[in-house]
Amino acid sequence: MMPDAEAALLRHVLETPEAAIPAAARAAARVFMLDTLAVGVAGTAHDDQPGVLAAARCWGEGTAAAVWGDTVRLPAAQAAFVNAFQAHALEFDAIHEAAIVHAVTPTLAAALAEAERLGGVSGTRLVSAVVFGLDLACTIGAAARGPMRFFRPATAGMFGAYGAVARLRGFDLARGAGGAGLLLGQIPGTMQAHHEGGMALAVQMGFAAAAGIRAADLVDAGARGPSAWLTGASGFLPMTEPAHDLAPGLAGLGRSWQVEAVSHKPFPSGRLTHPVIDGLQRLLGHEAIVPETIREIRLHLPPLAMRLVGRPLRGDLTPNYARLCLPFVAATTLRFGTVTLADFTPARLADPETLALAARVTMVEVDNPDPNAVVPQTIEVVHGPTARVTVTHTLGSPANPLTSEARVDKAAACLAAGRNPRADAAALVAAVEALDDAPNLAGLMRAV
Repeated sequence: MMPDAEAALLRHVLETPEAAIPAAARAAARVFMLDTLAVGVAGTAHDDQPGVLAAARCWGEGTAAAVWGDTVRLPAAQAAFVNAFQAHALEFDAIHEAAIVHAVTPTLAAALAEAERLGGVSGTRLVSAVVFGLDLACTIGAAARGPMRFFRPATAGMFGAYGAVARLRGFDLARGAGGAGLLLGQIPGTMQAHHEGGMALAVQMGFAAAAGIRAADLVDAGARGPSAWLTGASGFLPMTEPAHDLAPGLAGLGRSWQVEAVSHKPFPSGRLTHPVIDGLQRLLGHEAIVPETIREIRLHLPPLAMRLVGRPLRGDLTPNYARLCLPFVAATTLRFGTVTLADFTPARLADPETLALAARVTMVEVDNPDPNAVVPQTIEVVHGPTARVTVTHTLGSPANPLTSEARVDKAAACLAAGRNPRADAAALVAAVEALDDAPNLAGLMRAV
């Protein structure tokens, strides 16, 4: 028998009418779909993308779904895998801060591949599937009350992928539960990849997206997984997040919508570096800080930031490691005023002045009872006087949002950065904005 928590979540995802989604939630979904598609196109330029794509092509032939930013088409699960990899490879994809889950990445990658395979899916159905998938992934991720033991963006993210696909296929409660249970054997996220700063992080996001499609395919073939997939003795939460509280999330179903709590990433680096970048930009805007005069940069960080981006500077920096290395990111901000995709090229990673400045960064862990808190973070720059700022709301979060102009500028920069660069984001912006009135996804796929 299915437990109450599992039943409540699946009823919400599978049975709630599309009309129940508020206009603000649908608008937020479109905004983050644009962001994720553009970031995914930029990911075609990642050094490891050709190898990942080649591997995916070995797993089977088919043309059901497109690889974003490319002319290649693959079977749906393989396309979802590659697209989610691309969208996370540059550490530029949106994040739900309360859950610490990049939920849009696997959810959209799976939903769009599935919609292409099904054919005849309207824009409003696609947007709705994404909204409900995000509700499933982020409610589960936000239930965590302990430090991250597994790579939560992928482990919780796979539920978003599955929820969106199950919604598109019109699963009833029994089939929905059977497929959710089949996710347990596909849990895709080790933190070791994060500790080492390797490309396997983005691969794990690909696994999460593909897992959602594979689970749905198995259900349609007659397979069924455990019914207590979330709260059972060896269910997802006891296994991956032993300290958890699902009650607040369940109480909010249909009242608040998780997509409205998602944050943009204005910089292509780990989200826990963003308060420092923002804080340093504020100081640079108010004080004449010359990098050569800086004696020390002191960063007062919550435990999560220390664990995820408080890593030591290395002499052999790689782009994947550097994006999650706060000393490098802070020094880059002080030298160049911001952090962009161009800052993770070999020349920038070996720049002696940046590395010398990064060596002056001191990181101090502050006492914060919330093991998943991103902020507050306090930044001090000692350059004669001591300049100091505390960031309480991360730039790009709902409490400190990006402007629409900044969002479009980011999308344009991402499209221009892809392996097959496109300088004009207008077509993609227009296609995404028109989704709720689109009878099919032809316009969106042309733009992608």
